[in-house]
Amino acid sequence: MTALETATRPRARSGRPTKAAAAERDERLLEIATHMFLEQGFEATSIDALAEAASIGKATLYARYADKGALFADVLRRRIIEVYGGLEAEFAAAPGDDLQATLQHVAERFLDQTLQDSSVALGRILAAQGARFPELAQLAMTEGYERQVRLISSVLARFDGDPRYVLGDLAVTADFFLALVLGRTSRIKIYGLAIDREEMRHRTRAAVAFFVRGVSAA
Repeated sequence: MTALETATRPRARSGRPTKAAAAERDERLLEIATHMFLEQGFEATSIDALAEAASIGKATLYARYADKGALFADVLRRRIIEVYGGLEAEFAAAPGDDLQATLQHVAERFLDQTLQDSSVALGRILAAQGARFPELAQLAMTEGYERQVRLISSVLARFDGDPRYVLGDLAVTADFFLALVLGRTSRIKIYGLAIDREEMRHRTRAAVAFFVRGVSAA
């Protein structure tokens, strides 16, 4: 049985759902919507199909979400929390006083997340629907990309004041780091071109080394 089939199995309900049951229903809807958006794309996924798959009425779905874009926004927000919540905890716990080794680990983890099929699919949906749903593009920027910048800034902050490095404005420097490390990869995935993972890793190592030379005091 597939994950989607498991998620869409109807569950017996009676009367008004409790808060816990309503929360479970909402989470199940997001799980189903995520599968359908990733497998079928945004345009091919209809509200009717989502309601049927989740075994809920369209009126219930529309009471929760004004339109498909609003539902996709929650799917995107859920994905961001899943990815970056884990990375924030991981990076906060990572020891080390070697900037290059630390940033190499950070870059590789970001690369792994960027190259996941789900990340690629969501990125393509955002690229295609951003003009139609500007709030989605804004969400991806403020809760996605800017969260990446804050995460990198927090890593760089450990080395701020270290005489070996000149880091400047940490947010700006973190922005430069992300552009250097992931810029090419992001374009390739959105364009739908074949990705050579070994080449990407080679470029990531070179980008980190280049960045560290750039912020080194000597």
